[in-house]
Parts: sequence; C-alpha cells; structure tokens
Amino acid sequence: MPGAVSGESGHNQTFAVACKLVELGLTLSEAWPLLAEYNQRCDPSWSESQLRHKLQDAFRRAHARSGFVGTRSPFRIDRPREVKIDPATGTENFLKGFRCNDVDLWETSPVRPPDDWTKDALALLETLYWPGEQINFVTSFQLDAKKARPSGIGETVERDALIARWRKQMPRSEAGGWLRMNPLDGQGVADSNVTAFRFALVECDSVPLDLQMSLLAKLPLPIAAILTSGGRSLHGWARVNADNAADYRQTVARMLALLGKFGVDGKNKNPSRMSRLPGVVRRIGAEGDGRQRLLYLNPQPTQKAIL
Repeated sequence: MPGAVSGESGHNQTFAVACKLVELGLTLSEAWPLLAEYNQRCDPSWSESQLRHKLQDAFRRAHARSGFVGTRSPFRIDRPREVKIDPATGTENFLKGFRCNDVDLWETSPVRPPDDWTKDALALLETLYWPGEQINFVTSFQLDAKKARPSGIGETVERDALIARWRKQMPRSEAGGWLRMNPLDGQGVADSNVTAFRFALVECDSVPLDLQMSLLAKLPLPIAAILTSGGRSLHGWARVNADNAADYRQTVARMLALLGKFGVDGKNKNPSRMSRLPGVVRRIGAEGDGRQRLLYLNPQPTQKAIL
C-alpha cells in the first residue's frame, strides 16, 4: 500500500493500513512493527504516539463491529513492552569483534583513492558520474547553534567542466562543502530536478567513528563510496539505481528502517540529499584535522560486505 502524503488524505490512508493489519488477524504486538515500517514511506512520517493511536483506533473499530459483549475485548490494545538497545551496543553485537580502519578500506577499494587526498573529488566525479551529467555542490553556510548548515542552492556544473575547474583549485569554506549525490537537470535542486536516482546516504553520528567504519565495511550493502565528513560521522553511498522518485523513496526508506538499530539517520530518504564534498577541509565542527576524505570507491558495488 502506498505511503501516506500530507494533504492527500494521509490520515485515512494510514488508518486503512492499520485496519488491514487488524483484518489479517494480527495482534497489536504483531501489527505494530509492520505499521512502523510502513510509516517510513509516509511523507512526513507520523510520530510514534500518532501511529499507535491509529492502530488502537483500528482495533476499537474491529471490536465494535464484532458485536462483542463482555468485560474483556478480544482485540487487546495493551502497549507491547519493548527492549531498547543503544546504537553503539547494537553495532557491537552485529560486528562480533570485527574491526577495520581507513587503510583496510583504501587497500580493498576497487578504485584506489588518490595519494593526494585533495584530488579525491576528481576521482569521485570521474568514477561515479557520466560526461554531460549536471553535478551540484554547495559551500555557503549558516551557523545554527555552532553547527554549519548548507545555505542556498550552490552551483550546478557539467561533470567534465567541474573536473577541469577543480583540477585548478578546489572550493574553500570554513564549513568544508557539500555535494548532491544524484545528478540534476540544471533547473533547480529539488527532488523533482533529479535525473538519476543512483545513490542514497547512509550516515550515523551516534556511535564512535571506528564502529561506523567497521559497520559500513561489514554491512551487506552495495556501497559505492565511503567519505569522511571531517567531523564525527562517515558517509556511505549505497547504490540504489531506482527507476523513479517513488521507487527511490520506498527502497531507501526500507533500507534506513532496517539500519535504524545501528543509529543510522532515517531522514536521509530524499533523492536530492547532500553528502560531504571530499578533498576540502572544514574548520567549523571539525574533528581531528577536519579533512573530508574519500576512503573507498567502487563503481560496480554488489550487495555484499566490503570486508
């Protein structure tokens, strides 16, 4: 069933899904994770309390229609007890002691990142994009509670022209820089301007960097690139190759929902999403030397672990 969209009878659509789960004879504890997964496809997603309320209403409706008379409803609406594990512990449990570092990633990379890290963006563009594709990047920023956020629409430049430009000099900014992962049509930077639904961002800053790196290397995902943000997170580019925006959102939402237990950001499901621009340095919010580097590059990734 398609995800609910705000302003397009989203409440009725979500309630219909909840009712269908009840009609299938599921208990509340069985129906809840399925409705929560469906919620990842909604735009915007419902809060947990809103979603639970809709599921409880679906059970009440089924109870009323059943004509049941008694002191105890056959449709129980008790909230299931949930055991929550913090992302770091969840990641540790998945890794089972496995660890890797940036050298391990560099050595196993099908396309070796340049020895000169300031040329990383050139390798990325040459490997993952076609001549003629329009690439957008942003270096302007605004400070929000001492955190730099991208500001404005940046610049959209044809791949080969951008490579020639960056061979002479990479852009500079106190905030480093950002790059939209998917090519655009040159007319704007919205989801509707995306011309190839190629990559999705897998990002997590709620666990230590060494765990993030090992997790990206161990997950059975088609990882095309791994970048450092210059801060406290790594950026993994998972190859999606969706046919259209709806297919992209559905596929990415499901992937991010499955990775949520590792602290992976579930909001990165729009195709015009930005990642960090490799080959530059950030000063604001930097960790260590603040370099935004390319660690791993694979133009033809498959759905298996890197290491």
